[in-house]
Amino acid sequence: MLPKFPRRQDADTLTWEYLDGDISPSRAQRLCNLLTEKAAARQRFVEAAVLHGMLFEYFKNEQANADDEASQEQPERRRRKRRRWFAA
Repeated sequence: MLPKFPRRQDADTLTWEYLDGDISPSRAQRLCNLLTEKAAARQRFVEAAVLHGMLFEYFKNEQANADDEASQEQPERRRRKRRRWFAA
């Protein structure tokens, strides 16, 4: 008989919900139980967390580079002196 593993899809879904910050308390408890009971679920959680961190850093840097390029492409606008208007 094969060992029982949590449904991979369910464990992965719970893991990504947790990493994205979209997990409900009841589903967080379910994830906690899976991680406590199953070594395979723990391994998948660690792999997903590492991937999540790498993707976060990559896209954070990509966004920073895109922001830098956008600011360099726009010509500087000359500031006009504001006239002061006084009520007579």
